[in-house]
Amino acid sequence: MQIVPNSFFHLTADQACWSSVIAFFIGLGFGPLIAAWANRLCDVPPRRHETLITTLATGFLFALGTFAIVALEGQRIHEVIPSVVWRNGRLVSHFVLLTLLITATATDLREYIIPDWITYPGTLLGVSLATASGDVQLIHFWVDWNHPLVTVMGPEIPEWIKLHPHLHGLAWSLAGAVSGAGITWLSRLISSFVLGQEAMGLGDVTLMAMIGSFLGWQPMVFVFLLAPFCGIFVGLVVKTMLNRPYVPYGPYLSAAALVVLFFWKWIWQWEPTPRVSIRKLFGDIPSLAILAAVSFVLMCVLLGIARWWRGSGLVTVKFPDQSPSGDEPPSL
Repeated sequence: MQIVPNSFFHLTADQACWSSVIAFFIGLGFGPLIAAWANRLCDVPPRRHETLITTLATGFLFALGTFAIVALEGQRIHEVIPSVVWRNGRLVSHFVLLTLLITATATDLREYIIPDWITYPGTLLGVSLATASGDVQLIHFWVDWNHPLVTVMGPEIPEWIKLHPHLHGLAWSLAGAVSGAGITWLSRLISSFVLGQEAMGLGDVTLMAMIGSFLGWQPMVFVFLLAPFCGIFVGLVVKTMLNRPYVPYGPYLSAAALVVLFFWKWIWQWEPTPRVSIRKLFGDIPSLAILAAVSFVLMCVLLGIARWWRGSGLVTVKFPDQSPSGDEPPSL
């Protein structure tokens, strides 16, 4: 990774770096508003220093996102080059998603709830922006890097995508919302069966639908796969800053979404060997089916180990009481 004169956003290297500083102060301005919104959505009052932590986290994430997306061009890939107007429009739309994720995380950490007032309007907004613009996708609905002439002609992209950009915007956004909700709902059923109790709530399902409406179905796969690994980092941060003994699953999903959002170029273009390529995998339906099957088998194995560990008496996991308002139980 290196910072070079930015031809994508038409900025010099210095301007790209200064934009991150400006984004930090914009985030500090939005932070108290996000905290106030979270307070209105929660019955429990904020803990000590919670508003300050939300404000600083917003400033930091706005700066990190700007640096990754603008200075490092973390979303620039060969297949998708938005118009000059919608390059900035896509950036704005992703910061809208970032704001929604911060709010959802704040409410989930406080009350184990991700309110529908965040996820439902957020999903509708994501689909509407994608349809109206036709040019804010991270990756097209379908891209095939597997055809024989790829080195000469580039990847195969269906012609209808170029001819009907607004229809394509609707298609990739809806596909992302459906795949995000579907994967999480199925994982919720499997975890409930294996563990004997819910490990994810319906709020996590709607949260993933919202994320998918902004990112598309291919990025959603990585959000789902990265969430458990992000949980290690999120758990340590929350324990250190808020002294919370357990963390719900929503913040894990939000953290994974940010990793995918900020560093999409390196995820999508990762190709450790000529035979192992992320881009080629997502253009081959049988390979995708195998990946899905292996992922769910591994998840069942991990959940089975967690159930054995919990029942062995080696560790005790305490869950808060489930309230009638629909609070989500924290994940293991």
